[in-house]
Amino acid sequence: MSLSPRSMLRPASSIRRAAYHRFVSSSSASSSSSSSSSSTPSTSAPSPPLIASLILSRNPLLTPTPSELESSYNSYSRALKHSLSTPLPTEFYFKSGSLPLRRYLKQENEYEKEIYGERLSGGKVEGVDDIPPETEYEVLPRDHFLNQDEAAGLGEQSLERYPEEEVYCLVQSKQTNKWGFPNAPVGRLESLDEVVSAKIIGVEGQLDGKGMDSWLVTRKPVGMYKDGEQRTFFLRGHILSGQPTLSSTSHAWLNVKEIEDRLRTQGDGKLWESIKGMFGISEEVDEL
Repeated sequence: MSLSPRSMLRPASSIRRAAYHRFVSSSSASSSSSSSSSSTPSTSAPSPPLIASLILSRNPLLTPTPSELESSYNSYSRALKHSLSTPLPTEFYFKSGSLPLRRYLKQENEYEKEIYGERLSGGKVEGVDDIPPETEYEVLPRDHFLNQDEAAGLGEQSLERYPEEEVYCLVQSKQTNKWGFPNAPVGRLESLDEVVSAKIIGVEGQLDGKGMDSWLVTRKPVGMYKDGEQRTFFLRGHILSGQPTLSSTSHAWLNVKEIEDRLRTQGDGKLWESIKGMFGISEEVDEL
């Protein structure tokens, strides 16, 4: 019997029909095997415990104070830009003879004397001697609110600590008296962000969120720490105002350096080495 190429080709409908019969037979076999396995007690090991932890931070309140080198560089850059730029067309921005114009000319003349000297500044500007003084505002020191909290006895619990740096919330465990980040166990069919929102910063959570204005930055973890079979996933959050309300434990707002010292002091150096990358600290590379 001779087979032609045309007779060896199978139509697409028959191929789909054969695939369907194979799927039905395999699904029936798997269902029968699952029913037989359900009749016998399960001996599978329980899943490893999962912990959701929150890195709750307060962003810097003030811009950092520039160093002496930064101040010198900024002053030089401003003077260089002033000398190379085109003079401001005052007739376009100010009304002739107006008070804002006279104030601008006075400030400009004082700045030119400072960077160029008396001889190159063009001398004294006329018509600026009778300018009334501007409204004076009270300038508070950079640590004004921190001093108020320290006077109230808040100490490390003050949210105003280190206004030029980012500070993070740490809580003290009731069982071990060790400091760590707020955390809660993850139950079955629970997501990490749901655990943090309900069990940590929620109204009935670990930090008693009814007194805090805080939120989660992301629903995905920013890092993970493995201790044996236990895995701890870290999520980031921010706080604007308020304080955690902890009746039986204590909390503190610490900067990165204080967190490292506290964890290493209590014997959690391994934990710090695992999570320090989340705070922007790079790994130390040995030089060749």
